[in-house]
Amino acid sequence: MNNPQELLLNTRQGRLAGLGWRVEGAPRVLCLHGWLDNAASFVPLAPLLRQLDLVALDLPGHGYSEHRHSTTRYHFIDYLFNVDAALDALGWDDCHLVGHSLGAAISAVYGAGAPERVRSLVLLDSLGPISVTAEGTADRLRRSLVKNRRGSSKIRGFESIDQMVKARRGVTGLSESAARLICERAARQVENHFEWRSDPALNWVSSLVMTDEQAMDLMQHIKAPVLTFTATEESPWSSRAKHEARRRALAHGKHVSLEGHHHFHMDDPGRIAETIREFILENDQPNQTTQNRDHHEQAD
Repeated sequence: MNNPQELLLNTRQGRLAGLGWRVEGAPRVLCLHGWLDNAASFVPLAPLLRQLDLVALDLPGHGYSEHRHSTTRYHFIDYLFNVDAALDALGWDDCHLVGHSLGAAISAVYGAGAPERVRSLVLLDSLGPISVTAEGTADRLRRSLVKNRRGSSKIRGFESIDQMVKARRGVTGLSESAARLICERAARQVENHFEWRSDPALNWVSSLVMTDEQAMDLMQHIKAPVLTFTATEESPWSSRAKHEARRRALAHGKHVSLEGHHHFHMDDPGRIAETIREFILENDQPNQTTQNRDHHEQAD
C-alpha cells in the first residue's frame, strides 16, 4: 500500500488527477490538499491509514489536474462542485473527507452543503473557510480587478528540482523531504529548465470572500462528525478567537491541538494517523440525511 497508483478522473467539471491507495470494500476516503500543494501532500500519511480506500485529488490548477479556463477564476466555492463531480466519477455515493488547509476549508463547507454525501470530516489545520467582516469588500474587489487587468507575472524558470525545493522551503515551514514530494509533482520540464505546473492564476486576488456570519452559518449546518487537528491557530487568515467560535458551532466535533507547523501531516504523520483511522472506522456509517433520503426514495 506504500506505492500509490496514479488516477485520472474525467468528470463533468473537467479532468482531475490524483493518487490512490485503494482497498476494495473499505471505507471510502477522499483527501484534499492545501493551496499550491497537490496530492503528494498525503504521500507520508496515506500508507499509515490502513483499512481505508483512499484517494487524494489534485485540485484544479494543481498537480496534474486541468487548469480552469482562462476566462474563469479560482473562486473558493467552485471547488465544491469539483468534489461533487469527483465523487460521481469514482462511483461513490458518499465518503469521508480528509482535508488540509484549503482542502480542509473545502471539506467543511462541502459537509454543510452536501451532508448526505459526507460520513465524517477530518480537518487538518483549518477550521472552515477564510472569512472576513463586510468592511473592505470594495477594496478587495478593486485590487482583484487591477490584478486581473495586469495579467500573470512572467513564469519563473528553475535550473533543477533542488532549486524549486529551496524556493518552496523559503516561504513555508516545510522540511526538505516534504517540499521535495510536493515540488516533484508540481514541476514540469520545459526544454532545459523547470517550471511550476500549477496555474499562475491561483495567485490572483480573490474578488469576494465569505463574511464571518456566512462561515458560521455553514459550520452550524455540518451534520457529520468532525475531527480537527490544529497547530497554527494564529495566522494571517484566522485567529484563536475565530477557531474557538467555530469549534463551539460544530454539533459533533472532536478537537486536538498540536505543537508543530502547518504541514505537520507530512513531517510527523505517525502522530495523527491512528487517531484519524480509528475516527473514520468508528463513523463509517451513512449520514442520517442519507438514510432519510433513501427511506423517502423507497417510499416513492
